[in-house]
Amino acid sequence: MPKVEYIGRPSLHFYGKFLSEIARNLKNRAKGRVVIKVTESEKFKEPCYYILENVIPLMSDQSGVRCRAWGRRIFRGRNLGCSLLPNTHEPDWRLLSPSEAEHLMSLSTKADMVAPDVPVDCIAQAPPLLTIFLRRKNILPPQVLKEAVENTHSLTMQQSMREGSGLLLLTPHRYDPTSFKVPIEPTPEEKSRMYPPYEWSSQKGLIIKPNLDRDTYLIRRSDTPGLYWRVHLDRSSKTGSDSSKVLQK
Repeated sequence: MPKVEYIGRPSLHFYGKFLSEIARNLKNRAKGRVVIKVTESEKFKEPCYYILENVIPLMSDQSGVRCRAWGRRIFRGRNLGCSLLPNTHEPDWRLLSPSEAEHLMSLSTKADMVAPDVPVDCIAQAPPLLTIFLRRKNILPPQVLKEAVENTHSLTMQQSMREGSGLLLLTPHRYDPTSFKVPIEPTPEEKSRMYPPYEWSSQKGLIIKPNLDRDTYLIRRSDTPGLYWRVHLDRSSKTGSDSSKVLQK
């Protein structure tokens, strides 16, 4: 018999319901009700739940599976505030009864049920080839070069290895509200060996957040699959209101 492969079927790792299915069977589209993602509850010991505020179906989705939902997210005992809920199309949601919701919300107030911060380093050794290139092209400032030479590893190393070590790079982390990363501030000695300089590299901070205050962004539309549309926001000087116009990329 020929081999049959199913493409696009729901993952067998999910054992819940679609969020749109839960919302359309409740009064006021489940406003104020508490739901959980089964995979999150099984993975973390800290309480993870969502308090729904608004659920809007996507009229372009004929299957009725996809929707947009906003609500307050509590992830691993931490309140992440109100935002657009992720992965609402996955059959991984479960509605909690009022008693279950009250018990779960009481757990999030306990100090031992809150995820701890995760300290992360923000520096890394520069690639040896880059270090050798900067040294031989005399691009490094004299003070940075002096500090890099003084902090080079053992003198028993080969000349090429000593020449390619000692320089540091600043490596900021991407913003992820669910990772709870806390960057470790480099020491003055580490800052003196950085190129580009620490003052220039850290202008945007050690955690780079997405720029949401912009005039142009890209969207996708159901009537043009595979294409992105560029949206420009024009602020009126008279009224101060925003008007948008859509241009195809």
